[in-house]
Amino acid sequence: MTQASGRSRLVIVNADDLGRTSGINAGIFEAHRDGVVSSATLMVASPAAEEAAAALPDHPRLGIGLHVTLTGSLPTLPPGRVPSLIDPEGRFPRRPEGLTGADPAEVLAEVRSQLERFRELTGALPTHLDSHHHSHRQRVVLEAVVEVARERRLPVRNASPAVGRRLREAGLATTDAFVESFFGEEARIETLLEIFRGIGEGSTEVMCHPAYPDDALLAESTYAADRQRELDVLTDPAAREALAELGLRLGHFGHLIEAGAEPAARRGR
Repeated sequence: MTQASGRSRLVIVNADDLGRTSGINAGIFEAHRDGVVSSATLMVASPAAEEAAAALPDHPRLGIGLHVTLTGSLPTLPPGRVPSLIDPEGRFPRRPEGLTGADPAEVLAEVRSQLERFRELTGALPTHLDSHHHSHRQRVVLEAVVEVARERRLPVRNASPAVGRRLREAGLATTDAFVESFFGEEARIETLLEIFRGIGEGSTEVMCHPAYPDDALLAESTYAADRQRELDVLTDPAAREALAELGLRLGHFGHLIEAGAEPAARRGR
């Protein structure tokens, strides 16, 4: 697959958790429309997923990937199909460490199911795959994500050096760099500008979580109020001005693939 390393400096500002709550949806779409967010990943089993998908035609240049969710949520498959992934209440573990003993076949089945749900909601393949809480840093999840990505020829988030090596070994497109430091107390305009100034040749993904912290998010997440600050920074005119001054090309994961090579490459062109 063609990587972006010969196409100047591509920066993908990806907002995780689209579809989780209405406040997250509103924040991500605003951060795209009025700011520097160029990509987002959809949680297909979450309560506001249908709402998010219905709004996508209004944001045709926003790349939309699949946020594979195997933690802190319910499966898309019936509980009897994924017993090694769920607790007695039928929920995934809160953190990826709870997946270490998961049956690889069940993980693969659930990832495939989430991809099919994505297609049902959006009518298209995702631009790429990543995962909630970076669960594809766990080997059992990574191998399932790799298999599904190879079946559909989809890029995958370069979530760690080990993940990046495995993706390249599998012949999958990914970014040259991944930045996750724009988070929590570091979600400041100074941090974002420093990140932009440090972007080198090739392609870089910058992860973010903008949102309006609504009641649903406040009730279920310890990372809620900080998302408002992320939204404010991502829509600060200084961020877009910095991209232009530095000669950075803002895009999404579809731009890692040669134009027209895959359905994902055509989204948002």
